[in-house]
Amino acid sequence: MKALLVGLGGFGGGWYRKLRSQYADIELAVADTDSGKRTAVEADGIPFYENVREAIERERPDLLINVTPREVHKRINELAFDHKLPVFCEKPIADNFEDAAAMVQRAEQKQIPFMIAENYRTFPAVRKLKQLLNEGAIGELRSMECDFFRQRQKITLERDEVLEEVIIHHFDLLRYLSGREVSRLYASRRHVFHIVMDLQAGIQASFRCSLTSQGRETQWAGDWRIEGSLGSLTFVGGVLELVTADGVRRMEDFSDVDAPGPFTEFLRSLEEHRPGETNARDYLKNQALADYTRRSLRTGVPVDPSDSWGYGPAVIRNFLRAELTGSVSHGGEGLVHGCKLFGSGDFDTPLKFLHYTVIPPGSSIGLHGHREDEELYVLLEGSGLMTVNGRTYRVEAGDIVLNKPWWRHGLRNDGDVPMKAIIFEVGIPKQMCLQQRLEEEER
Repeated sequence: MKALLVGLGGFGGGWYRKLRSQYADIELAVADTDSGKRTAVEADGIPFYENVREAIERERPDLLINVTPREVHKRINELAFDHKLPVFCEKPIADNFEDAAAMVQRAEQKQIPFMIAENYRTFPAVRKLKQLLNEGAIGELRSMECDFFRQRQKITLERDEVLEEVIIHHFDLLRYLSGREVSRLYASRRHVFHIVMDLQAGIQASFRCSLTSQGRETQWAGDWRIEGSLGSLTFVGGVLELVTADGVRRMEDFSDVDAPGPFTEFLRSLEEHRPGETNARDYLKNQALADYTRRSLRTGVPVDPSDSWGYGPAVIRNFLRAELTGSVSHGGEGLVHGCKLFGSGDFDTPLKFLHYTVIPPGSSIGLHGHREDEELYVLLEGSGLMTVNGRTYRVEAGDIVLNKPWWRHGLRNDGDVPMKAIIFEVGIPKQMCLQQRLEEEER
């Protein structure tokens, strides 16, 4: 595999050394506008170019690593997309949110892998913290607090640049650790950035940041306190502490945690043909939060960032205008007409389908059963006979019939007008179904 590293200034130099020492099996080429770097690079036996397009066309790399200044990200990434090259890019995605969103959209349209080099979530201690939260070590998550205080002596950032260059890391950690998105955000800034957030599931969060601290510096991932219904987790000075009713557990050695770096994750995602963990579509949500923070600072009021969740526009389908097809349903009488409005691929939850069904007079859905799922019939018009587990019931418009796992049921229109219904099905875990069957057998 051949990689083209674009940019040798600042972080680029670090990436150059890391690629040569840790990824020696990758063939490397370099592009940078500073011709003064040519001699040292070529002395290492690495091809050097001052023009990125020329480097791509002559070296024909398999992927591009973009470590240029953020105002250059767009031009370099677009050039890579022109050549259908997977891109591994330093954060942020682009110099502004609008360009970042357009860039992500183009990569998706062309089906080009695009991942951002977010490394804070790959720290072993952070991985351990996530593992404990996933295991329910502190029960239901309730609140999260993070402080980031440093004294930046060498790097000077404009006040707003702190959002994309520093705070964006902690937005990512907040989303990563909680598994939730931010639904409300309020930001203020005087001596420190102070951001107060409401997350999905009623989780409260707050973040404070200063790059001019005169006291003890926090770790790069920040100092964290996370409260749950059964205990709390703190992560301060590299020490993770779990407090529950069982006592206090301190952890300082995280060598047992699998914590691959972001570039290793990028290579794995390419090999496995899946999105990288910090793929650009997901990372765009972090950059959106930076943009919403700026908006709250400007207006002085809370903002609603739910549009940044990435779920896309509302999905609206009209069953009255849908094209219906007729078929024999589960061996019933006559033809039943209907259409599938939504399938399992439309849902993020265990919903399996949603059908609109029209049963003409004299037709029926034959007696049948399901397995690990539940089904609801919502009757819109007409009336008929619903058979459930050997018993028959008169049903009419307005009735909703629940069929539980393993139940047998069928529906016949014995009236003079078409019977219309919405039918949807939800799958449930197999162990729940087995428990239900055992309980029913015992009864």
